[in-house]
Order: sequence, then C-alpha cells, then structure tokens
Amino acid sequence: MPKQRSAVVAGGGIGGLAAAAALAGAGVRVTVVERAEHIGDVGSGLVLYPNGVAAADAISRRLGKRVRAQGYVVQPGEVRLLTDSAGRVLSREPIGDEGKRLGSPQVPILRTALQAALVDEAVAAGADLRLGTAVSAYTAEPDGVAVRLDDGTALRADALVAADGINSTVRRQMLDDGPPQYRGYTSVRGRTSGSGLPQQSFVANGRGIQMFVAPVGGDTLYWTCKITSRPGVWPARGAAGAQRALAGVLSGWQEALMRLVREAEDVTVTDIHDREPVDRWVDGHVVLLGDAAHPMVPAMGQGANMALEDAVVLAAWFRAEPRDTAAALAGYERERTERTAAVVLHSRHQGAVDQGASRTGEAERNAFMRAHGRKDAAADEVHAWRPQAPAPNPVSTAG
Repeated sequence: MPKQRSAVVAGGGIGGLAAAAALAGAGVRVTVVERAEHIGDVGSGLVLYPNGVAAADAISRRLGKRVRAQGYVVQPGEVRLLTDSAGRVLSREPIGDEGKRLGSPQVPILRTALQAALVDEAVAAGADLRLGTAVSAYTAEPDGVAVRLDDGTALRADALVAADGINSTVRRQMLDDGPPQYRGYTSVRGRTSGSGLPQQSFVANGRGIQMFVAPVGGDTLYWTCKITSRPGVWPARGAAGAQRALAGVLSGWQEALMRLVREAEDVTVTDIHDREPVDRWVDGHVVLLGDAAHPMVPAMGQGANMALEDAVVLAAWFRAEPRDTAAALAGYERERTERTAAVVLHSRHQGAVDQGASRTGEAERNAFMRAHGRKDAAADEVHAWRPQAPAPNPVSTAG
C-alpha cells in the first residue's frame, strides 16, 4: 500500500478549502495555511452554476446537500428577467430549464455560507487549518517541497497547492509574469434583506453599467453592479462612499433597484482584473489552483465554479496516481489548462459586451438578449461540465 501523501494548501478561500476537502477525501494529509486570523464573513454572494454544483456533489454528497439547503435552488420553469434600466423586459432566460436539462440546478448562495460549508467539509475529511500566517516561498526537494511561512516557520510536504488568489505569492515565484490586468470596470456588490422585491434573479442593463441580482435564501438578495470606470476611482471611495455614489449613478433607474443599493449591507468594491491564460501551472511538486491559476472577470460568474472543478480534478488525479505526485500534478495541469483558458477568454469577451459602454455597444448587447433569450453567449458549453475519470497519463515519473 502506498504511503499517505501530504499537501500544503496556500489560501483558505473557496478554491483552497475545496482543494483541502477534496484532497483529504482522497486520503491526502492536508494542511491549509491562511493569512487571516479566522475564516469568517467574506462579503455578498455568488452563483453556483450546474457545473459548480456538480463539482460540489463530487467532493461529497454532504457538501452538495448543504449547498442546496443554504442557498436558493432555482426551480424548473424559473426564469431570469433581463431588462433595461427602466425595467422594460428584454428577455426571459430559462435558467430553471437548464438545471433540468443538465441534471444540476443553479444555486445562488452567500459566499460566507459556501465558505463555512467548505471549512466544515475540509475539517470533517481530516484537513488541518493553520491561520494567521501565509506561504512566503517554496523550495523544491527531491520528492516534495519545503514551504516557508511568513511567521518564520516551515513545512515539508509532497505537494504545495497554491490557492492564494489573483496576486498569488506562489505564482510570482513560479512564473514571475507581472501584475494582473485591469479590464475597464469596477464591481460594487452587496446583499439586501427585506427589500420587498420578488425572490427572482434578474439583470438590469444600462449604458456602461450592468446590475445582476439573485436570491440567496430567506428574504435576502445579493447584487453586483459592474461599472465602466478608470482604475482606482471606485475603490478610493471606500465601501460607504461607493454605495452612496452607486445610488446616485442609478438615479433614474427603477426605484426598487436604487432602494436595493441604499439599504444594502456588507458592500464591497473591487476593480476587475484578470490574467492572460498560461499552460504552465506546475513547478516540480508545486501546482496552481483557482484564481492563482486562472483569474477571470465575473461576467459569467465562473470564478468559484472553476475553483471547485479544479479541486475535484486535482483529487481525481491524486487517486489515479497513488505513487507518483508529479504525474498527478501533470495530469491535472493537462486536463484543466485548456478548459479554464477558454472560460477566461469567454468571460473577458462577455464582460466587454455586458458593459454596453457606448450607444452602439448598449444597443448590440440588448439586441443579443432579445434575440437569444440569455445574457451569456457561451453559457451552455461552460455549464455542461461533469466530473470524468482521468484519462491514462502518458507520462509517469514513478520509478
């Protein structure tokens, strides 16, 4: 029987915790290293699309059930309203029918609820959490990796999984490919309870701005506004200032949407960046995952979904290569780079279309929604992903 392998996971966000849960479930001894002193409330919401829900189910049935219980499960026949800024309906997107067709529903969920579920799943599977420190560097060893932490200590493991985000320290050492690139717009997002609005998803579209709203359970709606802007303008206002400024920008829109913003809590503001896709995610026994590997703009809502997929595929390769960690990482890299590169580029294109920043762009975006009955051009091929058994690895480094 092969010895139990070990992995250090850098980062306790969605990708890192999903990787920890999946790898621990595959029999790997996992230590998660997270800079924050505690894993707590982390902002508004997100949508797990059918591919992300399928990934959660693959990590464990318990996790899939908890996601459905704590989020809002889109029901068969349910639609997402696509409107202009005045509330005129451009189209009704049949998001409930997609769930029936693909076998998994869409589930909008509070980010903090998903993160808490992943923490519990990772710990239940045997992972350890080391909080209040971060990975600062790594050194290759003949059969593993030495991981240095910024508190002056070090860990040794068979693998280091870098899930430390878009500004990943591990990626910087591995690739040194510079900073992420600003994509021309900012996201202001929050959650609002007791708004009186229907518990229904909708997207409201203006010139240079798009507002996405989804129920996340109870009487709470999460929302995000993408605003065409120069970099740094909105983050400089801070959360409260951005909230007030956004309410002003939406003046003249539907009163219900302005009230949704004014009454929100946990508002966050972030300039939107991504990186050019790369086909190298592995350096010896070190591997990138989630935003450290393939940061993408939020236009298709796929960041968390791709991270969950990554976690499932990485664990599957650890199972497929029980004696050869390098081969497992190579198989994961080979399986994931092409798909995630396509989603990065689809998302970037969709983000530019969504903004409708000119009169012509606004008209073209709205015309697409009217003609096609949906917001995202590439949604079908992205949402249809399901876990597959790894293909035979053409290269094995085991002796």
